[in-house]
Amino acid sequence: MAQSNYDKTLARMPGEFLKYDQQRMIRMFCHDYDAEFLYLRLLDRCYRISRRLGTIEWETGDSVWRPAGFLDAMTIYDLLCCAKDGAALSGRYSQAEHLPGTMHGANPAKGAFDDFAADCDRKPEALRAACLALGGREIPMGELSFEIPLFDFLPVMVQFWSSDEEFPPVFKLMWDENVLMFLRFETVCYAARFLVMRLQAHMGLWAENTEGHM
Repeated sequence: MAQSNYDKTLARMPGEFLKYDQQRMIRMFCHDYDAEFLYLRLLDRCYRISRRLGTIEWETGDSVWRPAGFLDAMTIYDLLCCAKDGAALSGRYSQAEHLPGTMHGANPAKGAFDDFAADCDRKPEALRAACLALGGREIPMGELSFEIPLFDFLPVMVQFWSSDEEFPPVFKLMWDENVLMFLRFETVCYAARFLVMRLQAHMGLWAENTEGHM
């Protein structure tokens, strides 16, 4: 079976990772490290990045390490290798298509979460429980709002409005206006999809063993 472009990209990334300054990664993001690995939390998972091989694994609940999939691996690689010096939060949130420095209205993920919004409409309490399971902090804003740590130092805001007689349900993600200092725009889209997958998993809508691929 031929490899997909996603698989080819993921297979290439460990070698690319090894070209970058690991001391910079440690200084900026990976304060937990040893001679073999850099450690980092992404949502509700602990990851380790091999300092010798450049591969990424995440720790399961039974202390087994499994290879990261495309979405989570690319998010971590991009953060560690390509974050800008002095990356810092602004404290202001914006939808991805309105982030400073992007083309106004550019949103390749537009409509991607409509089906998930419909699932949330049927199970709003399951969405609330899933946000809490990802370490979310509920915010008294709108119908349902949570600030969730994508990384310990980079939060994302999840917002949901249920349907009524006139409007369909709405699920959206809000990003710190400085997120592009941490991740490239394309990677913000990867991170968004991975976040939704983790919410789906906690809501019983996505099997854990399918998360390794797109």
